[in-house]
Amino acid sequence: MAASPPARSLDATDPIARRIGGQAVWRPLEQPPLGVPVALRSAQHSGISAGRFTRPNPARMVLAKWVLKGEGEMGIAFKRVKFRPGEVAIYLPSIPHQFWAVQPTNEMCWFSVDGPLCEEFVRHLNLAPGVYACPPPIDQIHELMANLSDHTVQGQRKASMLAMALWYHIANAIRAPEMPTAIGKVQQIIQQQFSNPELTAQSIAATLGYHRGSLSRLFHRHTGITIIDYLTQVRLQAAKSLLIHTPDKVAEIGNKCGFRESAYFCRWLRKHTGQTPTEVRNTHVT
Repeated sequence: MAASPPARSLDATDPIARRIGGQAVWRPLEQPPLGVPVALRSAQHSGISAGRFTRPNPARMVLAKWVLKGEGEMGIAFKRVKFRPGEVAIYLPSIPHQFWAVQPTNEMCWFSVDGPLCEEFVRHLNLAPGVYACPPPIDQIHELMANLSDHTVQGQRKASMLAMALWYHIANAIRAPEMPTAIGKVQQIIQQQFSNPELTAQSIAATLGYHRGSLSRLFHRHTGITIIDYLTQVRLQAAKSLLIHTPDKVAEIGNKCGFRESAYFCRWLRKHTGQTPTEVRNTHVT
């Protein structure tokens, strides 16, 4: 992984980055169309002023971003990591992140995909969040933008096929090291069973026939976070999405995220977000 040392801690008070010319295309529908398990969501090639990017919609989307001129930073694991021309920053929804444009003017391009299998697809390519050496595929980004403008199901399927091909290109370009099968199985178990309050690192290790300590060390070595941290982030993403996009009661949402007691769920959410469930909902009301 070709990342510079972290520059400084996260700071959400920085000014918001603005688009300065260029082109940006988004899919108009909030949810991907039926029959498109990995759907192209957005593509952009623009000039960007200095500042932080607003956080994306909490929907489960995967993003790849390049700097063509200037400098960017990706906030991950509570630190900023620089990325420059010739490098790609990859974001997966299970890990909190933030992006910054550093220079007064920067040229950047990126694309994102969503859909029920988007993260699973990218992880099967052995890609993980972080900054990697990978030249920017300008022509492919422009091709994505052109095809995303076709809002028919057929058009979106074609755009999504192009996006999936670009993820293969990224995986080949950075030559991501092969990730042990056990790591993918841990992630799959968590993504499928995070609503189970009995799910722990110990129970996952027992399911896979591993010693808990050995599996925990293996997972941390290949992902940079612990099994419990990964479980926490998956539950946190689900909780935010349910609070923002459904009318479900707080107790019901807590139960769906693996918490038997509503009060404990509220304390847990406040610990990790600094907000109560009501505040999370109200913050995202449009």
